[in-house]
Amino acid sequence: MAEQEKDNTMTVVIAVTVIAIIGVFLLKQDETKHLQMSSETTAAAEAQVLKGHKDFNNDVLKLAE
Repeated sequence: MAEQEKDNTMTVVIAVTVIAIIGVFLLKQDETKHLQMSSETTAAAEAQVLKGHKDFNNDVLKLAE
């Protein structure tokens, strides 16, 4: 009898699934890292940033009044 080749499809599917799940967990871990690294903001600092903000709202009907 001739030997049959072993089908590795299920092994490949399981390996790709495990790699994807590990990748998701690693990305989820770094999701809020940038928020923790930044310094605490104060109301005065936020007001200063918003003061320099230009509103680019193109509300033509509001300008027509």
